[in-house]
Amino acid sequence: MLRCSISILFALTLVLTGITTQVLAGDKGKAPGSPVNVQADSITFVVIGDYGRDSKQEDSVANMVKSWNPDFIITMGDNNYFTGSAATIKKNIGKYYGDYIYNPDAKPEWQCHGKAEKQKQNRFFPTPGNHDNYSIPALKPYLDYFTLPGDEKNYDFSWGPVHFYSLNTGKSAKNKVENAKESAWLHDALQKDTKAFKIVYFHHPPFSGGHHGSAKDMRWPYKDWGVDAVLTGHEHFYAHATVKGSPKPLYLICGNSGSNEHYPCDQHPLDKDKYDWFCDNVHFGAIKVTVTAHKAIFEYYAVEQPGAPWDVNIITK
Repeated sequence: MLRCSISILFALTLVLTGITTQVLAGDKGKAPGSPVNVQADSITFVVIGDYGRDSKQEDSVANMVKSWNPDFIITMGDNNYFTGSAATIKKNIGKYYGDYIYNPDAKPEWQCHGKAEKQKQNRFFPTPGNHDNYSIPALKPYLDYFTLPGDEKNYDFSWGPVHFYSLNTGKSAKNKVENAKESAWLHDALQKDTKAFKIVYFHHPPFSGGHHGSAKDMRWPYKDWGVDAVLTGHEHFYAHATVKGSPKPLYLICGNSGSNEHYPCDQHPLDKDKYDWFCDNVHFGAIKVTVTAHKAIFEYYAVEQPGAPWDVNIITK
């Protein structure tokens, strides 16, 4: 994606205000996107995943999400089925969520012209899924479409009392903590993080009893690093997992926001002596999250019953 160079004055401004942009080693050839650091006492954001299929299910979930009027939306990947193609990206994403997307460096016919553009504030922060990585070259339409912080593949932003970290786990999540450049970046960033809540999100779940099973290479020491919640997709259902005796971090899977089929919950069962597991593979839905300085409430809603949450998880400080 073509970007204008960051001027010396702009770079100096970032340093003086304490806002930094991090680019991973090996990604130096691309100018970093602008940091996002929005100040607010409380926020409401939405989690969707495996949604980009231009389906009636995506339409139903999008309508429910927009009725909540969230501050912003984060995605758990598979934004653009089936092969992450440039031919499908606008109808799979912008058709439903264009009001939240500010993408001024996309080509003109891809740019969204809704609320986010008018405010010049992006409100849509995706993470790449395996289907986004299937494009040739990998992720090119994704990177050309979105305007995101940092290198746009592995990036962070803060909004209110939460610092978010988005990771690209590629096609197969072979990101072992001991040798992944992403884990070094995340660890270092978290050590400096002063926000009340830290949320890491990516596509492949570290703990899953479903069709794909657990992405064990993504079982990083999140608790030791101070992470409060790990949010993922990939499995076409909603689920939460907790390691027994260790309620932090909370592991949530949201992969039922638009893909038109569900996966079994227990194809690769987790050890019941080690993990608590709740799974819904009947409905389509999204997670609404409300965060204040001392509390984060994660509510999972299904479009078939939008009046009351099916699952609620609360993190307090």
